[in-house]
Amino acid sequence: MSAKKAVLRTLAYADVFDYPLAVSEIWQFLITKKKTSLSIVQKTLNLMVKQKKLATDSQFYFLSDRGQTVSKRLKREKSSLQKLKIANRVANCLKLIPTIKMVAVTGALAMNNSTQSDDIDLLIVTSKGRLWLARLLSVLLVELVSQRRRPGDQMVRNKICLNMFLDEVHLEVPQKEQNLFTAHEVCQLKPLWDRQEIYQKFINQNQWFQKYLANWKP
Repeated sequence: MSAKKAVLRTLAYADVFDYPLAVSEIWQFLITKKKTSLSIVQKTLNLMVKQKKLATDSQFYFLSDRGQTVSKRLKREKSSLQKLKIANRVANCLKLIPTIKMVAVTGALAMNNSTQSDDIDLLIVTSKGRLWLARLLSVLLVELVSQRRRPGDQMVRNKICLNMFLDEVHLEVPQKEQNLFTAHEVCQLKPLWDRQEIYQKFINQNQWFQKYLANWKP
């Protein structure tokens, strides 16, 4: 894939989420199987802007006629700050459960791209063989300290969604789910805290993401 196609595909993917990208973000999340230098990405962007295939406001790059996504991103960054405070408060409570090894934010919030009406998605890694017990304790604790999202909820603003639980010995995403979307989820994941370097182990066991995002590194 040429640099032009990779850059265009990367910005088009981000545009689905109304998310313009800075140069460093385009380079880091470049959709490519082969590592590409930052300088090549910058030269490609300059050329594509000159050719009016892309546009920029000097801070972010976006598809032509999609300049309105800049204000959306900035607005969502403000919304995300409050949600991260809630997520950190809940994560600090979950830390009290000894069988939990990591709590991380996933989804839009991990990219500071949450709207005010969004919930808060959390991924939890548990000790070996303790997933179901940790899940039960997590649900009970979240019920005490915050609002938990339940199936069928219509109003989910700032509610905690215990989105995914993983056992520390089964950290690799199943092969059938290894795709571009999940590669982004793996790389965008934002750990709030972890024990025994579980986050690094999670990344190490999901190196398949390099088939989609070869430039990314923690």
